Amino acid sequence: EAVSACSVFVEGLAKPQSLALSVLVSMEMLKALSAVSVDNSIFRVPPWKNNWLLLGVFLPSLLHIAVLYVPEAASKLGLMPLTKDDWIYVAKFALPIVLVEEVLKAIGRSVNARKEKKLREDLASKETAKQNI
Repeated sequence: EAVSACSVFVEGLAKPQSLALSVLVSMEMLKALSAVSVDNSIFRVPPWKNNWLLLGVFLPSLLHIAVLYVPEAASKLGLMPLTKDDWIYVAKFALPIVLVEEVLKAIGRSVNARKEKKLREDLASKETAKQNI
């Protein structure tokens, strides 16, 4: 039987593809949960304050799990179910996005605070200048 030159790109890819897709889906769902507030920390404004957001994370996550664990769907998409160790691997790569998002929010808060302080100082100096005229 003739072997296709392209078969090297298909065989044995189910696990890496499943892992990569799971990391990406998990990262995006975590980013969505973190985005409940643009400025405030996820610890100050928790995701469960927004039921629509929770639904918007739950449904795609459920669909992703179905694609991995329903054999017909998994085989059609070239995926396979993940083990507990695989999910730990996924978490190791996906969870740091929460830290990145929180650091970016903290930087944004700091920049905004400096801008607001500068605006207040400018307004105060204009008021002082008007009073001196």
